Order: sequence, then structure tokens, then C-alpha cells
Amino acid sequence: MKKIMILLVAVFTFSLVGCSESIDVDTIPGRTEDTIDNTTDDDLIESIIFNYLNETPPVNELKLFGPAGYLSNQYWHWHGTPVFSPDGKEMYWSKYIKATNEIETWFTKENDSNWGEPEELTIDGVSGAINCPVFADEGRELYFLNLDGMKFTIFKVTRDEDTWTNPEAININIPQGKVLGWSFSIAENKNIYFLLWDINGLEHQKIYRSVYDNGEYGDPQPLDILDVGSDGVGGPAIAPDESYIIFDSVVSNGFGMHDLYVSFKNNMGEFTIPINLGDQVNTNQEDAGSTISSDGLYLFFTAMKATDLGYNPYWIRIDDLEAFEVE
Repeated sequence: MKKIMILLVAVFTFSLVGCSESIDVDTIPGRTEDTIDNTTDDDLIESIIFNYLNETPPVNELKLFGPAGYLSNQYWHWHGTPVFSPDGKEMYWSKYIKATNEIETWFTKENDSNWGEPEELTIDGVSGAINCPVFADEGRELYFLNLDGMKFTIFKVTRDEDTWTNPEAININIPQGKVLGWSFSIAENKNIYFLLWDINGLEHQKIYRSVYDNGEYGDPQPLDILDVGSDGVGGPAIAPDESYIIFDSVVSNGFGMHDLYVSFKNNMGEFTIPINLGDQVNTNQEDAGSTISSDGLYLFFTAMKATDLGYNPYWIRIDDLEAFEVE
């Protein structure tokens, strides 16, 4: 695998990226909005469909995610959050390899509540780093960000039994003078939300949206109302129906370093002024790189707490977030 230049890693939101799949909760067997709303916390833990690496889901708290073998160590740390397939039986995640300055994507599969040994994801016809895996089309497609040399590209592959095949570069008309950032998110209708950075340094990193229509992506449009930080924004995670978006930014009146924010759509279909998610998730350290779980229940994000050996994923129930109660 080709090495990634240290300068590039620093420029494109170093080690604080998130990639978000968006799956409609109604497509999950036995799980609907009504059943979620009418389920108590204890019942939810007992009836949860995904076993999430056999981890106990958080209830009214923020929790570190992952058993010991999946946590950051002296060799690598998380470069994004866990991404589960729509059926909950596969988990993908990206690693930053400290010694070689490389990005790798790994996966594990579940069978009868037993998770297999992790394997590195390799795809025929794709060279360079694979980052930011995102499921689409009910798990039949996998999107990811590829860095080959100095070039960022979003690719799509299709499932052929246990293999990902037919890599296809997604054709998005990137404006002249701008390049892709480290992360992106896809809504259920395949509208894509991604980061663009000004290669000449004239503008900080912003979130853009490209609308999917009849197999093609329209010209990217900046979501200026989300541009709340002086150093730009990152890690967009769009809700399946695009009713809200979660992202990270550094703001002078925030908790310190990157904080997580949410912006809801109003009745006009426009995103509103972002709301800081507060001390339920944000600290005076880095809290960034969010994704929404494929069952729609949890927010995952990347942080490094005092006891962590690098960036690790943390998770919390979305309906436990006070910003969503107000909404």
C-alpha cells in the first residue's frame, strides 16, 4: 500500500473523520419507528437486533465502543467510526497505522453471535488507501474514499456473494481549485454530503451536497449555514431522510477543540442554525468524526479520552440527546 504523506493527513482533518451510512429503519425486520418509540430502555437492550460485537448498548450514557482487541493501541488507532451493514452482521472500520502513516480498512463478520477474525479489505482494481466505508442500496453497494498517491476519489463497489466487485469511480463535478476531504455521507435517496477543501488555502473546509438524479450527481452546492467554525467543518453524517445532519467543528464558544453539532431541516426543507450537542458528548478534547448507525438508533463518533492509547469510537443513543428532545 502506498504511504500517505504526513502533510496530507494534517490538511484533511487528521485522524478525525466520520463516514455515515443511512438506512431507513422501516427496512429492518421487526424494527419500526413505532416499535422503537414504544419500547422501554430495558426491553430495547433485550430485543436489539444488532449485537454490535456483543457489546451492551448504551442507555442514557456515553460509552466506549468495542472489546479490547478492537481498541486503539501503540500500533494503530481508529480513523473513523464502526460502520455496520444493514443486517448488522458485518462491521467495517478504518485504521491509521502509526509506524507507516498508512490508512487501512478492515472488516469482521458475525455468524450466530460469533464474530470472525478481522480481515483487511482489499478490492481488485483499487490501489492505495481505502477509507470511509459507507453502505447503500440495502447493503448491496459499498462506497468508500480512495487515496491513491495524491488523488482522492469516491468509489462504489457491488456485492457478489462475499466479494466486492466492479469498482466504479463516482462522477462528481468537483469545482476547480478544490479537492475532496476525508469523509462523506449518503442519504437513503443517494444524495451525497462531502467535504471540499480549497487547494490554495483561500477557503477552509466546508460541507457540500450533490443531489442524485436519474443515475447522475448534480453540481456540488455548499451548505453555508453549517459553516460555523473559523477552521472549517468536518465529518458530515446525514440522516436517512435528510431531516438532520451531524458534523464537527471548532467554535470559539464551544467546549474546546472539535465539538459535535446538529442541524435540523425546517418546513421549507432548509437546514437551520446548528446546535452544539453539549456535554453529553463534547469535552475539552477532540470529539469528531460522527456516523449514524444503520438501525438509526445510535450516534458513533471518534474521541481520545485520558485512558485511550489513540482515537477510539464512542456511542450514545440518539434519542437520549437533549438537542433531539427539543426538536
